[in-house]
Amino acid sequence: MKIKRTYTTRIIIIAITFGAVCFSSCKDQRRKNAVKIVKEWTGKEISFPEGLTCTFMGRDTTCVDLYGDNYKVLLYVDSIGCTSCRLNLSDWKRIIDESDSIFITKPEFVFVFQPKKRLEKELHYILRSKGFRHPVFVDKENEFNEINIFPSNPDYQCFLLNKNNKVVMVGNPSHNTEIWAL
Repeated sequence: MKIKRTYTTRIIIIAITFGAVCFSSCKDQRRKNAVKIVKEWTGKEISFPEGLTCTFMGRDTTCVDLYGDNYKVLLYVDSIGCTSCRLNLSDWKRIIDESDSIFITKPEFVFVFQPKKRLEKELHYILRSKGFRHPVFVDKENEFNEINIFPSNPDYQCFLLNKNNKVVMVGNPSHNTEIWAL
C-alpha cells in the first residue's frame, strides 16, 4: 500500500508541476504576443476607405470627421463570434459619458462594424435595443480590414489615434479598465 500511495503521490506532483509549467508558458506566450502586437501597431497610420456607411440608430447619418484634429478612439468589430457580446455597449456608453467630464478636448469615438450581410439587421437591432445613441460606421464590404489588416484577437482591435490617425495606444478599455485609466 505504501508503495502505491508514494507512486500515486509522485504522479500527482508531476502532473501538477507539468500543469503549472504549461500554464505559465501559455501566460508568457500570451504576454509576448501582446507585446509584439502593441509594438507592431504603435505609430502605424490607420487608413479609412471612402464610402463607409454611417448610421445612427439604424438610419443613415453624418458621422465624425475621420481626418479631424481630435484624438480618436477607434473600435473595429468584425463579424466573428457573438456580436452582442463583443460590442460591450453599456461599457462604451459609460466610457463616452466619462470622457465628457474628463477631457477638455474630448476624443472622437469611431465605431466601425463589419457585419456579415445576414447580421446587419441584428447589429442595428442590438444598437437600438441597447439605446446606443452614437453614430457608427458599417463596413459591409470589409474594406476597412482589407486596407489595415487588423489583429485577429478582438482585444487588439481598439486603438487610440492621434490627429494624424496614427496609433498611440492599443487595447480595449471596455475589456480592461487599466487601459481607460491610462
